[in-house]
Amino acid sequence: MRRALLPFLALLLSACSTTEDTAAPPNELTDFEPGAELREVWSADTGWGGTEKWVSLAPFADGGTVYAANYSGEVSAWALEAGDRAWRTDLDTELTAGVGGDEQTVYVGTAQGEVVALAREDGTERWREDVGGELLAPPAGGAGGVIVRTVDGRLIALSADDGEREWTFTSDVPSLSLRGNGAPLRVPGGVLVGLDDGQLAALSARNGQALWQTAVAEPTGGSPVERMVDIDGAIGLGSNVAYAVTYQGQIAQVEPQRGNVRWSREMSSYAGLGVDRSRVYVSTADSHVVALGQSNGTTRWRQEKLAHRRLTAPVPVPGTPFLALGDYDGYVHILTRADGRIVAREQIGGDGILADPLAVAEGRIAVQTQGDDLAILEISRLEED
Repeated sequence: MRRALLPFLALLLSACSTTEDTAAPPNELTDFEPGAELREVWSADTGWGGTEKWVSLAPFADGGTVYAANYSGEVSAWALEAGDRAWRTDLDTELTAGVGGDEQTVYVGTAQGEVVALAREDGTERWREDVGGELLAPPAGGAGGVIVRTVDGRLIALSADDGEREWTFTSDVPSLSLRGNGAPLRVPGGVLVGLDDGQLAALSARNGQALWQTAVAEPTGGSPVERMVDIDGAIGLGSNVAYAVTYQGQIAQVEPQRGNVRWSREMSSYAGLGVDRSRVYVSTADSHVVALGQSNGTTRWRQEKLAHRRLTAPVPVPGTPFLALGDYDGYVHILTRADGRIVAREQIGGDGILADPLAVAEGRIAVQTQGDDLAILEISRLEED
């Protein structure tokens, strides 16, 4: 039986009732010198989000609309600029994955292993397909299909028209791994996916055949806990390179055509990374934020003031010199890309933020909490008097 481990608990197995929380307490927030303005453009109630569940539901935005789902089964659409709700659909099921989308459709996944496709225009259910395994990663829509990932290690491509199964890729799943799955990432001609055994794989988008598989990190140690090297965070793309980071292992720059590793550095992260033109930013397993140069992986700076606050991945905010991260207590932190200084902070509701902030426009991000809050935030330089 496959077991899953919550990242912030040293021992919490979802397959049994025994839990032991040995995690270090989160750092208290400290004062900082303001250097950015963080303004809430609008916020909305998404409905109950499953606060006590380890569910990382993230918004999806495209075409001037933002879509969000909650654990109770509701999917909603709002105008990105003004926050007017366009529609809400109740699917009467427990949603654990999403939201993904393409030009016509948004997709969500359920705890019972169903993929549900809704029309972006009005939320009408288009089809529903049972793939036989719980879904935790957002579906990847596009190119006439949608690719979903089940917790038992399968990637399944479905037709966008009717949900018909097109191909299945199966990977090995260790006996113990972090609870969560990295989302498949569409790239020209293929799909990149980080696996639970520390492998980064490239698949053919046409038939799901593995084009290459590269070990970002190899499991070491004698116990199943010591051997966990999941890739659960988002895969980053740079200029003709890809980045992936494992838990208890490495971060690597990989050449996406052949899977060759150009450089790697010791690193441990379950939250993942963000990429801009010159640097890679990582939230480590201890919630340190680290900036690495893309050319050779050299550390440029490390921010440790937010240690153990269960940070999301650092997300570069478009059109600004800032990064945005969420934490376990619902705070959004703004850091400078240049040196990692904390320059702004805002709490969104009172529940934690598990999903990475989503860049939706120049200077704007969407943030969804585990509770019932969705907020559009605007970040800009602080004007001097």
